[in-house]
Amino acid sequence: MVEETAELLAEYVYDLVGDGLRTVVIVSNDDHEVYYLNDDLQQEYTRETYAEVVDTFRLEDPFLSPELAGKPVGERRALIDYHEKACVIQLPYSDSETILISVSRDAGRDLIEFVESCREIVREQA
Repeated sequence: MVEETAELLAEYVYDLVGDGLRTVVIVSNDDHEVYYLNDDLQQEYTRETYAEVVDTFRLEDPFLSPELAGKPVGERRALIDYHEKACVIQLPYSDSETILISVSRDAGRDLIEFVESCREIVREQA
């Protein structure tokens, strides 16, 4: 279940980066559910402004990439956004759900290894 996976990811990422974890959110269709939001962000954002930020990461069919079928690059496995204050990683869970993880810039070191570890948790739970 996506909720259990989000909880596992929150625990896993927090164990890896501690306070470098900013947020873990399930994004689905027109909704989102927060599974982790660090204290700093809780103070910085109202519920409405946080929802606006999450909406900026909402994409139509973000993990469908039929134009890449058979190409050397292969299928899309995650989306990674690098921002001034954070790295945001979106992992597909289902056709209509993604899990969004935000970590501080410092916590984003060795990002590919980190993303693949998270993807393994999602694969095991899906």
